[in-house]
Amino acid sequence: MSSRKKNSFSLKRNNVKIFLFFLIFTSILWLLIQFSKNYTQEVEVAVRYTNLPKDKIFNGESDQILRMMLNGNGFRLMSHNWKRPVLQLNVDDAVSNNENEYFFYVNKESSILKKKLDFKGRVLSIHKDTLRLKLDVNLEKKIPVRMQQDIKYTVGYGSDKGLVISPDSVLISGPSKIIDTIQFIDTEDLIIEGLNVDFTSELSINVEKLPSSVIVMPQKIKADILVSKFTEGSQKIPITVNNVPEGIEIKIFPKEITVVYRVGLDAYNEISPRDFMVTADYAKASEESSYMTLELTNIPKSIHDVRLQEKQVQFVVLK
Repeated sequence: MSSRKKNSFSLKRNNVKIFLFFLIFTSILWLLIQFSKNYTQEVEVAVRYTNLPKDKIFNGESDQILRMMLNGNGFRLMSHNWKRPVLQLNVDDAVSNNENEYFFYVNKESSILKKKLDFKGRVLSIHKDTLRLKLDVNLEKKIPVRMQQDIKYTVGYGSDKGLVISPDSVLISGPSKIIDTIQFIDTEDLIIEGLNVDFTSELSINVEKLPSSVIVMPQKIKADILVSKFTEGSQKIPITVNNVPEGIEIKIFPKEITVVYRVGLDAYNEISPRDFMVTADYAKASEESSYMTLELTNIPKSIHDVRLQEKQVQFVVLK
């Protein structure tokens, strides 16, 4: 490249740099001029309340937004456009209170207001000069956990205790008028097919239907199922007749009945006839019938699917 062409290219590059410099300089100067001018603008100020009483809880019906008309140069208003200003009000500074309501007077001429908002311009107007804070009584209560379950075991397997959850109750807190209406709380549904080994899992408390003001602790519970092999067992149990009047003798046929059940192999030998009681109530018998209904009134906790081979017993009255 010849020296003449090199000088021409260098001159053009210098001209571009000079142009860009003046463009940036004039743009910055224009921005400074614009931002130095005074503007009037309406802004929304978020209202936050501090130092609430420990036995009270915030009510969403309280005033949470304050609209204000501000006047100031662009620099002063710019920060309020980038970040929503927050006005913090201490409960102790309330001008009056009525049970669970607190009122705060907002003076647009007050230097305290501008200091809290960190604004050095003028506050021309505010859409309301009195803000209301409404509180609810905060109530804590323990309620039982309820769970929808559908557990199917593999044939030959079962569980002595079934599903065990821990904890079986949770602590809820919130506005008393809401907490008083809640009697129990649900978990997510538990559905298991073909269970033949021990099972452990965490289940979430279903809080979707609760108002946002209600707090639940804990929000997860532990679910355990101890699984063992099961077999069928049976026992012959004597029948006890209740409520027989004095002077009347009752004969029943048969005198004992077979109870059939499912039980874990580890508890099979622990089951005996003493663990059961089968009764018939003479007072419930019909005068036209010679049969009484049998009831299984006592069974051990470790057995399942208990049934009587016969549901009635025949009787004869001997006077």
